[in-house]
Amino acid sequence: MLAIVIGFVACWEYYWRSRGFTVSHNDDKFIWAAKRKEVYNPQATIFIGSSRSRFDVDIATWKELAGEDAIQLAFGGTSPRPVLHNLAKDEQFKGKVIIDVAEQIFFSIDSMNAEKSAREAITYFQQETPAQKVSAIINDALERNFVFLEEGKFGLNALLNDITLANRPGIFVRPLFPKEFSQLSFDRQSSFTPMFLSDARLREEQLAARTKIIATGKVMPIKGAALAAILREIKTSIDKIKSRGGMVAFIRPPSNGISLDRENRLYPRKEYWDCLLEYTHTAGYYFTDYPEIANLICVDESHLSPHDAVIYTSYLINILRTHEGWFILK
Repeated sequence: MLAIVIGFVACWEYYWRSRGFTVSHNDDKFIWAAKRKEVYNPQATIFIGSSRSRFDVDIATWKELAGEDAIQLAFGGTSPRPVLHNLAKDEQFKGKVIIDVAEQIFFSIDSMNAEKSAREAITYFQQETPAQKVSAIINDALERNFVFLEEGKFGLNALLNDITLANRPGIFVRPLFPKEFSQLSFDRQSSFTPMFLSDARLREEQLAARTKIIATGKVMPIKGAALAAILREIKTSIDKIKSRGGMVAFIRPPSNGISLDRENRLYPRKEYWDCLLEYTHTAGYYFTDYPEIANLICVDESHLSPHDAVIYTSYLINILRTHEGWFILK
């Protein structure tokens, strides 16, 4: 029986590696909690937000040029507000936070769905048991060596989702991105896979799925009292961090094409981005304000390639060096 199990695992692992997949970590609450424990490092900047932060901020470049660690706490498709509030409530946290703003996600009140991943990870971090800590360590050691353990791609549910079935009339099923779309490091750095970047068919498939999601999604930009309430809660959290000697800044990473057109139309800069900075009294850096990064082209209209992520990160560091004292904690 042992020989059969070992043989099956070896064949399963070989199959996925032969298709070009490499080791990638699960994007789960366990790996997030591991990074959350590192926020007390005085020589580090914490990044929160959505997937744009995880793709566009190159951690290796940040460490090399900024001379400090980059701790990635962002979630794909999730508002940064729960993580911001969690850091604000932590009296021991006195560090630096960069918040990426993807308007549709950031200015959202669909908290039950849009913030689910963040809430689950925060709860796990706060309630983690000794047994769970040991389990996470073992799981990490295995994930660093086996491709097939990435549950989001190769778990049973993920494989069943690959089966194409006709939908019932009137039923919309969210299109799936190709398995080759991205990979995740233990530092929670997301990047496009070499397979995705080299295959035009995969890029077209992913862009078609993204376009369909955008076209069928119902977006109701918040305004008036709802927007004011969100701004108040954000300012309250930022003020708490600043009062302890911490620092906070907003970034608006690049986007292009249909995505950018839609964001500009639904969330005019003056009414949302400018209002956010003015109300919270916080510095912000919008990509179109800087010629060096304004024309970077996102592979899927929303995320930069690894090569362009290095360019964006390098210039972001230069921008922050002009922000008085950013790399010197008060």
